[in-house]
Amino acid sequence: MDKNPLPEGALTVLLKEYDTLRDEVKERLKTAFSHVAYAGGIVAFALPAADKIAGWAPKPLPIIVALVGAATLCWVAFLNMRWVQHCGAQIQLIEDRVNSHFGCELLHWEHYAATVQAKLFFLIPKKPRRD
Repeated sequence: MDKNPLPEGALTVLLKEYDTLRDEVKERLKTAFSHVAYAGGIVAFALPAADKIAGWAPKPLPIIVALVGAATLCWVAFLNMRWVQHCGAQIQLIEDRVNSHFGCELLHWEHYAATVQAKLFFLIPKKPRRD
């Protein structure tokens, strides 16, 4: 790997951006998973509630409302996961620039993660490889 030094201070800025993006990825993942959990909770509580309001509301209404709410939360979780992918792509660029600065591979997590990522998000990722 050829050494391609960055201007003075640029390395500090890149590493700060790297840390900020890693923190954002962690927070967005927590948010996405909590939205999926809330969606499950909505459906779980709406099904028994359908019997309680059967006298004044159409029977499928609570279930339909619950499914719409769950679908909305799952969509928000999906959008969060897409944003995490964008953050990962930016982190890869930072890794490339930092590694180029030092002339060796110091940062490599996002590049590794891209190699083991499943093509469809709901499939199990590939087994980690040992180099």
